[in-house]
Amino acid sequence: MKDNVGWLGKYFVCDGLENNSFIMDFKSNISNFINEKEIYYERLYSNSDSLLFYPKKNITKNGKSILLVSHELSRTGAPVVTLDTAKVLTNNGYFVTVISLSEGPLLEEFLDIGVPVVIMPDLKRIQYFKNESFQFFPKMDLDVFVNNFDITIMVTATLFNFVRRYFNLEKKIIWWIHEGSVSYEFLNVFMPKFITPNIKVVCGGEYAVKQLKQHGYHYYPTVLNYGVFDDSKLYKRKPRKDNKIRFLLAGSVGIRKGQLDLLDAIKELPSKYKDLVEFIFVGEPYEGDIIGIGIMNDIKNFSLKNNCVKIYKNIVREKLYELYETIDVLVLASLDDPMPVVATENFMLSNACLCSSNTGTSYYIEDGVNGFVFEAGNSKKLLEKIIYIVDNRDKLNDIRKRGRKIFDDYFDMKVFERNIIKLIEEKLL
Repeated sequence: MKDNVGWLGKYFVCDGLENNSFIMDFKSNISNFINEKEIYYERLYSNSDSLLFYPKKNITKNGKSILLVSHELSRTGAPVVTLDTAKVLTNNGYFVTVISLSEGPLLEEFLDIGVPVVIMPDLKRIQYFKNESFQFFPKMDLDVFVNNFDITIMVTATLFNFVRRYFNLEKKIIWWIHEGSVSYEFLNVFMPKFITPNIKVVCGGEYAVKQLKQHGYHYYPTVLNYGVFDDSKLYKRKPRKDNKIRFLLAGSVGIRKGQLDLLDAIKELPSKYKDLVEFIFVGEPYEGDIIGIGIMNDIKNFSLKNNCVKIYKNIVREKLYELYETIDVLVLASLDDPMPVVATENFMLSNACLCSSNTGTSYYIEDGVNGFVFEAGNSKKLLEKIIYIVDNRDKLNDIRKRGRKIFDDYFDMKVFERNIIKLIEEKLL
């Protein structure tokens, strides 16, 4: 790591935020520090806490420059969506750079695909300032990038202050909001109710659009669903010795994901059905979540006396996909879930989906035709659907095939690629 002002520092220590040569110099110097074997990084300027991580290969295309801003680089929904977006944009000739408020396990994956990453920890410290004058801070490292890239895409509603900073400026900002109802218990304290014309808001599904409108945000959003790469050819349904219908609920154990509703439904399942089904729970409660820990203990205690319930702790993606191959129905019992990727993955693999009405997924399901929908938080209605599925198991194959069409029409990466490129081209006009 270098620790001096260097070529990049000159753009941050001077007053001028916009410079015609910034992107050109940025691309040129990336080419000088490509290292496939190890991670190389440097400070943006002397005494800066912001670090620039150089990519491991050079994809400095001549297309327009796109800046992606993420709150973190964990292997969770929004950061993974950011990574997939970076892959699509670089493949289409755009020059992409990622800014994150903190490091995480996805950092190296961005570098592997030729995308430089800038970590700005100072932004995390001011992310939730409850201050309408936030945009009048005299200077931020983020400004240099936003001012010099053609388009900035801010991912998640939690970046509201950084979006607001560029209100009424000639900066083209796309704000990609994925949050559900629960998030607004926190966001309503901070987020502006109106935006300015240079900000384009898109939402990850109709459910996220609905939540924005219900909470009084006048953003006039359009839908931009994430995409998932079609890996279905890599997986085959496992042959079985028994004839049971297997249901899976995967997610962090707690109130929001609805494990308790599913457990309550299982407890009321008539005895004649219990030899015909198996329910698999995957996940663990968050550390310190007393309610989640209690739910987990309830599931464990019930499973000790009932062979129809199995439990797995958090497992890696490859093992989870192996589990997908063994099930018939994915259960989404969530009380609030904007667009869970686990549902999209199972549509891709032609598994049936049984989901609550408080999920973004439910907007794409016609009950009993290409999946199943029940009233969120109602374990009795969930039980009725489970019984219906068992009694009508001969219809499952057709429902699976129609569920796969949901993936093809709305979530295949080719669909996302077409939509994101169209959005960017419209914003560049």
